Amino acid sequence: MKFIPTGLSVFLLFTVAVLAQSPAASSNPSIPKDIIRKEYQIAESGNQVWVYHPATMKEDSLPCILIAAAGTRMFHGMDLGDGDVPEHLPYVKAGFAVVAYSLSGPWPADPVTDAGVIKASTSFIQSQGGLNDAIAALRLAKEKHPFLNNSHIYAAGHSSAAVVALNLAQKLPLLRGCIAYAPAPDLEQRFGAKVIANLDTGIPGFRRFVEENSPFRNAEQIHCPVLLFNALDDSKIPPDTINAYVERLQKAGKTVKHVEVPTGDHYDSMLDEGIQQGIQWIKTLEAAGVRP
Repeated sequence: MKFIPTGLSVFLLFTVAVLAQSPAASSNPSIPKDIIRKEYQIAESGNQVWVYHPATMKEDSLPCILIAAAGTRMFHGMDLGDGDVPEHLPYVKAGFAVVAYSLSGPWPADPVTDAGVIKASTSFIQSQGGLNDAIAALRLAKEKHPFLNNSHIYAAGHSSAAVVALNLAQKLPLLRGCIAYAPAPDLEQRFGAKVIANLDTGIPGFRRFVEENSPFRNAEQIHCPVLLFNALDDSKIPPDTINAYVERLQKAGKTVKHVEVPTGDHYDSMLDEGIQQGIQWIKTLEAAGVRP
């Protein structure tokens, strides 16, 4: 295996700064008494899976929301943490189950080395950018909780996790819908040619991975309805990039709804308004009986 050439670590650190993701929410958030969360670990990968459901279930078959860990920069994975919890709970309060899962290849612990970055990135690429992780998490969750409805599965996510959700909408046929809050849909533009070229030097297949997993390039492969949400004052994701992706989806004949709010920046807009928009959108699809 080739190591990243001397000097590439500068690009890695630059990418860390430029592609920084969601700020962490308050630490150690409590789980309300009316919500149950069970934590599991996938034996083969060691990945985390958190399954949430209402403590008092009104139905014996719940729609399920798949949510990847947020905060990756789309060339490595991410563990679940307390900062993810605030965006899980509203779906459960609305009567859905949530299957949250970590992504293969988390960023290496300090000291960060080229070898550690290569290992993390290779694992993330081999998981197809979280696709294999989502499938394994859903399989484990279904085994442990038979009330999860296999024909009522949705993918949702914020920022980097929104990109993962969009990739699931391209590759996971059972999805009924996908909600992407403030994604970076054009990964090739997001990374830039120079970073892609340098990472591809040390990480076999990186360029091909970006091409195959950039939602903008692969808009025609989307196979379920999509809700895109963003704020006009987003300081991390330019609204024009999302507008361009919406237009691309529309030209491809895809079912897409775009909700844009004036304020809230990158993260608070999702918590304050976006998730409620997503919940109502899911309920509309459920009432219409949309099938994958």
